[in-house]
Amino acid sequence: MTNKKTTAAPLPLWQYWRGLGGWNFYFLVKFALLWAGYLNFHPMLNLVFLAFLLAPIPREKLHRIRHWIAIPLGFALFWHDTWLPGPESIFSQGSQIAGFSASYIWDLIVRFINWSMVGAFFVLLVLWLFISQWLRVTVFVSAMVVWLAVSPLLPAFILWPSGQPTTAAATTAQANTGANAAAGAASSPANSDIPPQTEPPTSANLTNWLNAFYAAEQKRKTPFPDQLPADAQPFDLLVINICSSPGRILKPPV
Repeated sequence: MTNKKTTAAPLPLWQYWRGLGGWNFYFLVKFALLWAGYLNFHPMLNLVFLAFLLAPIPREKLHRIRHWIAIPLGFALFWHDTWLPGPESIFSQGSQIAGFSASYIWDLIVRFINWSMVGAFFVLLVLWLFISQWLRVTVFVSAMVVWLAVSPLLPAFILWPSGQPTTAAATTAQANTGANAAAGAASSPANSDIPPQTEPPTSANLTNWLNAFYAAEQKRKTPFPDQLPADAQPFDLLVINICSSPGRILKPPV
């Protein structure tokens, strides 16, 4: 009598699906920042990153390696979704940053941290840990990322404060509004040429607002008389130049 050796059949691939785990909180923070208007969310890049995290991997070792690889990728993607300057801008200003004193750097850090937002994130973390005991948060997070990725392709149905209408009618209405505003600006002072900052903070809207601001500022002028009256008192002229270039705001005070 011989013993037959049987090998275990490999499990179907769908049985290796795993949840996002701690990455759920990563995406929940992004949703909160997006809702508050603090994030320039890139739906397709985040959808690809989500698929990378959820793809089933049979071997546990490879699954752990994937999470180690995802940490720098997630950090880079989060930075890309914010309004912070890119690495090339930071490196180009390296000589100026190197001249910062320790007290000035500490002052920047204190001003940069929003403690109210830190407290809100802590509450969000506790809620996630509590709710995840009964609900699969991965399903909710995945559905939200997919919705944000496909919603620009669907008729306008605004759920987010930063959502934008994408239908032809909405586009035409925006064009007509812009044309009327431009026509009214021709007969109004320079200050009224600057459009209100009410549009979503997308790259295109920010560029359009900046160009309109530059066009309005070019119309400003201060006329000086050719000569002063005989009873004029002597005075000194003080010129203050305020640089608004993003690359100069990191210059330390002297």
